[in-house]
Amino acid sequence: MQQKGASTTLVEKRLKALRTGLAVLESVWDHRPHPYTREDLVEAREVLTGLFPSIEDIYSKSHTGSPQKTLLQRRIKALELAVQAIDDLIQVQR
Repeated sequence: MQQKGASTTLVEKRLKALRTGLAVLESVWDHRPHPYTREDLVEAREVLTGLFPSIEDIYSKSHTGSPQKTLLQRRIKALELAVQAIDDLIQVQR
């Protein structure tokens, strides 16, 4: 994308938020620390929460029983778990 001159700011921001969410989930599952600050967590939570409307819109348009609908269900559940884990960590860090 950068070679074509497209702006990658949004993509980079979303990628960072997804990496943060994954790291938080892994830290909860493996009972180990994560390297993110409270500010990082708050920003990641906002970005991940902002993804829900578009994913849910695509989900509502997909056909029942289709592989796409199953994949979207799993993405939504993963994002919900990541946001919940981030919320829990933000509360602890207050």
